[in-house]
Amino acid sequence: MMIRSRTLVRVLSKTGRCSRTEAFDLIRSGRVEMDGHIVKEPNAPVPSGARITVDGKVSAKAAKVYIAFHKPAGCITTCKDEKSRKTVYDALGDVGSRVFPVGRLDRDSEGILIFTNDTAFGDFLTDPANKIPRSYEATVSGLFSDDALRRMRLGVDIGRGEISRPRSAKVISRNGVSTVLEITLTEGKNREIRRLCEALGAPVKRLVRKSFGPFRLGGLPLGKRRELDGSFCVDLYSRRR
Repeated sequence: MMIRSRTLVRVLSKTGRCSRTEAFDLIRSGRVEMDGHIVKEPNAPVPSGARITVDGKVSAKAAKVYIAFHKPAGCITTCKDEKSRKTVYDALGDVGSRVFPVGRLDRDSEGILIFTNDTAFGDFLTDPANKIPRSYEATVSGLFSDDALRRMRLGVDIGRGEISRPRSAKVISRNGVSTVLEITLTEGKNREIRRLCEALGAPVKRLVRKSFGPFRLGGLPLGKRRELDGSFCVDLYSRRR
């Protein structure tokens, strides 16, 4: 399994102690030590089990948090937005720890968004090598034909040198004005489903992510969150190492 590099700035920012920008400043100013040695390189690799201190004190790790959130349309998947637009953190509210979203949903999309402060868990779910499925319900304009569905399953050039080939795709319903599709992906290309459907002449009108790996949206109300079983989440990636 491929695991994203554990750099000092990344590890420090994921403990819940500080933001990524604050972590850069702490490291550059010589306030951070790793195994007793000052390290001023933010991208220095962090060996497993390394002892990291800030101002001589062990950087306390926050208790691991795992949350499923029903993201509403109209908010950005980022911590802060330079245009002062509403973010997912505004909608999520205070969860008692600094958490980050696992993957993204674009501004106009809805559905399940996982939040955690467990870097290994987030890396496991987003690493393309693990082929973690994400299922979406896409409402597209017009009558999506069987031929278009066949082309989608075979793979479509969506631009930027990228090919989208869903793990599965099927029609849920058609009414002559629009078609509802269920599409499952195993990668997270930028705005992939919107680009995929548009390439087939069927712009997306509404997009809802129904599941991410074993985690399902279910009946979670829009804008609400629920805690996930921490033991299950840790076991999910630990048993694959």
